[in-house]
Amino acid sequence: MKTVLYIYESAFMMWRRRLAGVYAVARHEDWQVESVDVGELGHGIRPVLDYWKPDGVIVEGGVFRHRGCAVGDFADQKVVYCDVDAAVVGSRYFGVRHDSVDVVKKAARELLMRHFDAYGFVHYRTRREWSIEREAIFRQELSARGKVVVAFDSWNRPKNEDSAAFARRLDAFVASLPKPCGVLAANDEMAVHVLRAATRSGIAVPEEMAVMGVDNDELVCENTVPTLSSVAPDFVRSGRLAAGLLARRFRRSDLEPVVLSFGSTPLERRHSTRKTERVDIRAVRAVEYVRQHACDGITAADVIREMGLKVRTAELRFREVAKRSIRDEIIAVRIARAKELLTDRKLNVNDIYLKCGYRDCRSLRAVFTKATGMSLARWRAKH
Repeated sequence: MKTVLYIYESAFMMWRRRLAGVYAVARHEDWQVESVDVGELGHGIRPVLDYWKPDGVIVEGGVFRHRGCAVGDFADQKVVYCDVDAAVVGSRYFGVRHDSVDVVKKAARELLMRHFDAYGFVHYRTRREWSIEREAIFRQELSARGKVVVAFDSWNRPKNEDSAAFARRLDAFVASLPKPCGVLAANDEMAVHVLRAATRSGIAVPEEMAVMGVDNDELVCENTVPTLSSVAPDFVRSGRLAAGLLARRFRRSDLEPVVLSFGSTPLERRHSTRKTERVDIRAVRAVEYVRQHACDGITAADVIREMGLKVRTAELRFREVAKRSIRDEIIAVRIARAKELLTDRKLNVNDIYLKCGYRDCRSLRAVFTKATGMSLARWRAKH
């Protein structure tokens, strides 16, 4: 049995998704995987490597911002890097890297649907290559449509700036943007700061300002006010790719360095970008209710009761926001959940119906086939 170390920084939650992908390959390859949080290492990474003597290592790019962890530490290891800055490891290495173009294009399309003239971008709190890359792509996408982007360089701050001073600086930036406008933040963490700045400045989200995040950290996005729309790189897939690349290195010593690209998961539209002008706020909340509870087995009648309106009125108001009926919206959310579950091959096709809000597999199969033109098994095989 081979031992593989997965080294990460816990500042970002995507490491759990990436590790899930690594585990999926590890079960097939019969590896022992040990995860190591670089933030908990008091004496650097070298003692860990000496203790475990791993056969291979998968390393998150962010770990190199921590003292006691350098590329040279892995010189004698079979290593695969995940989303590492090229300035750290050079141009030739084994690794995986998310497709920023795919991620940012989805975010840009979501904001452009609001037909604003003004847009902003808020960088991550420290200078990161991926944040700079996302701004450049966002600016390019919007300039192609005649739109102007104003950026907030979070890291370009006065010396010894505390959190209160940072908040005041961000407040001034958010208030200075022409309204209405759309704002893309480098990640969900910075999007939360934007939402708080909007609240402090009395700016209504999403009516006056639509806000998008990146990473789709559900714990964050589902608990902001309003809930936060976000799009995430497919970190589970990246873990599978990284582990698969390491497996190839185990089998072939002559393998040439290669960097594999991975795209994003479907965008999750929440309240922060949803168009609400001249519509009943009860309908907006109902759409959120469906998004959050469709897989709990709710029916259209449950949604109508939540709205507190007569059936026909509720259906008409709901359609104004969702552009489809309550029933169709419930089905759409369930189909999206089924697709997500089908990408996890350790789940039996016949066991996912309950997680999608159905009482039996036959019902899910019928609805899924009608919506996609494919059976559950065929869709899984194709994707």
